[in-house]
Amino acid sequence: MATRAIFLPQAAEFPASNYAQITVINERPVLAFDASTAETVRWTCLAPQGLTGTLTAVVTYMMASATTGKVDFEIQIEAVSDGDATDLDATTSFDTANTITAPTVPGTAGHIDQFSCTLTNADSMVAADYFRLSLKRDATDATNDTATGDCYVLAVELRDAA
Repeated sequence: MATRAIFLPQAAEFPASNYAQITVINERPVLAFDASTAETVRWTCLAPQGLTGTLTAVVTYMMASATTGKVDFEIQIEAVSDGDATDLDATTSFDTANTITAPTVPGTAGHIDQFSCTLTNADSMVAADYFRLSLKRDATDATNDTATGDCYVLAVELRDAA
């Protein structure tokens, strides 16, 4: 798989409400996703040349305090091609959410972990599309998000099959 984009906390964009907080943990910028409120962040990018096949998102994270349980995330893509009828002044057009549930958080708080999600819903993104990636911790999903405390996201990597 080829890395096509890496999204770091410093480049995150925040919706008007219910967004993760950017903070610094031991001199490392992270996005702190709350355990009790569904919070979202977004990144904007241009789809790189050579983009092919199905996309996969890899989320690198650590937990602030939890040593058991799971975290549940949703990733959405909004891709806009040259000539599309989407009015960026007035609307958003995110594809259906792709859901990720980490199997189990690390047994020690502060230890790094990764999980991935095949983006079966990628809004038909192709090279040169203007696109946004949306990442949301679905803390309101009591079945699939059982870890307590903040989840610190360090990065999101977007890969394709090339």
